Amino acid sequence: MDWSPQQARALDSVGRWLKSKDKPVFQLGGWAGTGKSTLAKHLSATVDKPVYNAAYTGKAAHVLRKKGATNVSTIHKLIYQPKEKSKQHLREMEDERAEYLTHNPVPTKLIRQLEEGIAREKANLTRPSFQLNLESPLLEAGLLVVDEYSMIDQQMGEDLLTFGCPILALGDPGQLPPVKGTPYFNGDADITLTEIHRQAADNPIIWMSKQIREGSPLKAGNYGDSRVVDSDDVPRSELASMVLSTDQLLVGRNTTRIASNRRVRELMCHPGTLPVSGDRLVCLRNNHETGILNGQIWTVASLDNNHGDVVDLTLDGEDGERVGVTAHHHYFEGRTPDYWALKDAEAFDYGYALTVHKAQGSQWNNVVLFDEWHMRDRRKWLYTAVTRAAEKIDIIRM
Repeated sequence: MDWSPQQARALDSVGRWLKSKDKPVFQLGGWAGTGKSTLAKHLSATVDKPVYNAAYTGKAAHVLRKKGATNVSTIHKLIYQPKEKSKQHLREMEDERAEYLTHNPVPTKLIRQLEEGIAREKANLTRPSFQLNLESPLLEAGLLVVDEYSMIDQQMGEDLLTFGCPILALGDPGQLPPVKGTPYFNGDADITLTEIHRQAADNPIIWMSKQIREGSPLKAGNYGDSRVVDSDDVPRSELASMVLSTDQLLVGRNTTRIASNRRVRELMCHPGTLPVSGDRLVCLRNNHETGILNGQIWTVASLDNNHGDVVDLTLDGEDGERVGVTAHHHYFEGRTPDYWALKDAEAFDYGYALTVHKAQGSQWNNVVLFDEWHMRDRRKWLYTAVTRAAEKIDIIRM
């Protein structure tokens, strides 16, 4: 590669960190198009142990694979496991210890190792959050590359460090901060790349994001396959076709999200207010027992039961996993359950339209954006929205 002087300095700094390992994390920041992923891929090839790449959402992990990253996973899948797996692991170790105690002579070294593992798993099961996978491949890894580090909260950041694996954290300072919670990687980056990689300079989405970041208005018109257009200039039939064919519709306000999800389901001829097979859902709240994460996208495989104010659903995830959940009616009807009822079921809503805040950490090939946010952090909001698109974005100015 023909590196720019700034990229070469970044490579040198990260390379020296990898050799010294004088701290557990190196934060590499950079605008869209500055080559963070390319540098990380190059650095990964210099590590003599397995290297893993992880992102907060399944969509973001998919984008990493398309960029050529290997050993790609969601962070959750890499370091956590369902409580039942931890319980099963504990039972297996206890059974193995009991079996060794019948040997003559007793293998004291093996029993001591098992008892240490039993103690760790018992402590793990007392955690108020996700159960760590104490056999995660990170234990033998030489490097973990984490994308979109602003999405990682305090608990997840601390959990990542428990495996003793060096972490190269990639992030974009131009994006919105998370709506809730404090990101773990919230200090200044060790290095921030600011020069657009020349291979990316001609990419219309990168060009648009640069214009936004620098405070220049995006004029109506075409930008490669992408475009900016006023809503009054888009016929209703064309808008309906765009929304149905896009990978993801993004909006600014929650009221627009609710109305847009309702309209998409009408266009798809999905009856009623409750989900049917094929409906796209988004999780609204973490469940630390099952590992269902806020912001994850799921597809309804079946509606299994409808009782009272809740419905039983079978859902398919972005990574191919299948789960059974009980969800409140209220969210699907545009309402919020009473506080006392929140513990009785999961929080899911339709995911055809997402707010840009909720879409952080994900990326889709083809995005339609209803450009309606003119409040706080307008520039970061629009920059975040545009960089959610990997190939094409249609911006509809409302």
